[in-house]
Amino acid sequence: MPVQVDSDERRRHITEAALRLVVEKGLAAVTFRKVAAEARLNIGSVRHYFADHESLVVATVTAAGDRMGQRLARHAVPRRPVGEAARRHLIAVLEEIVPLDDERRREAVVLLEVFAASRTSPAFVPVTRQMAADLHAVLVEALIAIGVAHPVAEAVRLAALVSGLSLNAVTAHGAVDPATVQAVLRMHVAALIMA
Repeated sequence: MPVQVDSDERRRHITEAALRLVVEKGLAAVTFRKVAAEARLNIGSVRHYFADHESLVVATVTAAGDRMGQRLARHAVPRRPVGEAARRHLIAVLEEIVPLDDERRREAVVLLEVFAASRTSPAFVPVTRQMAADLHAVLVEALIAIGVAHPVAEAVRLAALVSGLSLNAVTAHGAVDPATVQAVLRMHVAALIMA
């Protein structure tokens, strides 16, 4: 009797292996051979679920983005978003998308790798644009809740701040520690509320 394989679980297993490779060795390490070895599968099994390199990478970055989205979904805008509750909500949202622990650090590495690759690989553009649009929408909603005068423009500025902090936290460029990331975010939110 043939062994039944849960297709969704197998795809998750493969994308987890790809995610580990991206984090450890960069996007160039995500080859079918290396992913198969990391997942302890044969190359044919990986190819069965992913037609090409781009679809494997897109699935991997989508999985990382979905995790972030699930964490963000736990932070609904408060019913009466005023004062301290609105401030705490915005900080909680921001802290879910910066590398403050191992899980968020891995996600940040994967996202930065794919964002950079999307500059020259059109296959990655739709997923990166969607992630940027989703982040923008979450930030605008949180900024409206605290009464920021120009939430759309401020969301762009906050996204740039988050991107810069993430880049500095996961590369030797800045080597910013999580406590500094949190302090900068809190300082920025405090300035927004005072403005």
